[in-house]
Amino acid sequence: MRTQLEETLDQLRKQLSEVDSLDSEQREKLQEAVTEIQQSLDHSEVSSHSLAERLSEATAQFQESHPSLTNSVGRIADMLSQMGI
Repeated sequence: MRTQLEETLDQLRKQLSEVDSLDSEQREKLQEAVTEIQQSLDHSEVSSHSLAERLSEATAQFQESHPSLTNSVGRIADMLSQMGI
């Protein structure tokens, strides 16, 4: 599960770098959440339940305009939930 989560995080990072129409505030929120998840994984301290919630909140504003980003974030949130985070 961890490997799949890391691959999905990489995919989301790539998508974020390719999307030009994303509001800078939205992009920053997503990047912060991705960074926090990665740091938690790197330190084996994945314990923040709010990570999935923040990811979902960050995508709420652009669900219709950026469905692929929304899909990636949804998969990450689901994996975090399955991991008990």
